[in-house]
Amino acid sequence: MHPLFSQVLSQRDLSRAGDLFSLQDAQIEDCLSQALEQIKAISCSPDYLTNDNDQAVVEICITRITTAIRGSGSIERHGAALVGLWESCLEHRLAPQGESHEDTPHAKIASDITSCHTSVYVTDGALRFLLHPLPPLRFL
Repeated sequence: MHPLFSQVLSQRDLSRAGDLFSLQDAQIEDCLSQALEQIKAISCSPDYLTNDNDQAVVEICITRITTAIRGSGSIERHGAALVGLWESCLEHRLAPQGESHEDTPHAKIASDITSCHTSVYVTDGALRFLLHPLPPLRFL
C-alpha cells in the first residue's frame, strides 16, 4: 500500500488525508483494493458511528479512491473490493433516525460507491459488477 494511504488509514490521520489528492492516480492504483478492505474494517468497528474523525477519514479516502478508479478506468480491477465494502454497509442502518434527515455514515459510503459504479465507463466488466446479485436493501 502507498505509504501515505497506509499512514492515513492505519493512524486515522485526518490531518494528512487531504494530501492523498496530491498523489497521481498511477501512484495509488495498485493499492486501491487493499485500501478499500482497510476502510471496510474501520467502518465495521463498533465505535464508527460515534467517531467523527474516523468518518471524516473514511469519507476523504473513499472520495480519493473513487476519483482514482474513474480516472484510471480500473473499475473492473477494484469492483470486487467496492462491492464488498458496499455489501458491508447493508449490514448497518442506512435510513436517518429521528428528526435528522442527514444520511448515516454507512449510507454515505454506500451512496459514494453506487455513484462510482454508475458513473464509470459502462464496459461489460463494469456492468457485471454493477449487476452483481446483491442482498435485499434494509432501510429500517
